[in-house]
Amino acid sequence: MNLLASFLFLTCSTSALLDYAAPLWKSAPHFRIEDAYKWTYQATSGGEHAVPDTDSARKWLDGEWQSLGAPMANDALWEPLCPGGEIGRLNLRPFKARGGKAEDLLDAFLASSREYRSEPKAFKDAWFELGSRLRRKTIGKLDRKAWVKLNTEMRARNYPAIHHSEQYEKAAQPAYRILTKAEIQKLFETLK
Repeated sequence: MNLLASFLFLTCSTSALLDYAAPLWKSAPHFRIEDAYKWTYQATSGGEHAVPDTDSARKWLDGEWQSLGAPMANDALWEPLCPGGEIGRLNLRPFKARGGKAEDLLDAFLASSREYRSEPKAFKDAWFELGSRLRRKTIGKLDRKAWVKLNTEMRARNYPAIHHSEQYEKAAQPAYRILTKAEIQKLFETLK
């Protein structure tokens, strides 16, 4: 088996991703264009951008783990980013509250970052399709003007990973890790 065959190419199609995500985005009053960018980036690229090395990933998780409070009312344990659940967000507060262990999560996160690979242009395809859809109609708080503004900023920086919007940060207080379906299934087996 060649090296490429050992990686998972799991991204959902552009249309499937946006058809799935748009109603979720529309129903969230705190969701802004930065959050759609981040969702699209994570759904097409996985969490590899957040893993410069194992020690950094461990330190980041340890610090966040220690500061976690009780789950919020709207904290789902697992939030798929694509309709088939190929990749998603494991929310830390409910995971910890159900007896999840930080070390198991770290292993799953690192494995997911190694497993998940996308086609190089998958993010841009999805992002530009979102821009095209926003030309026709808004999606909740997402509109074409905000898309153009963010796209101009991100194009100048070669489309990097970004943070959530201030509104989303305040409302959701996000604390999660991006995992593949295979890793989340293994992790769920460790819960009480």
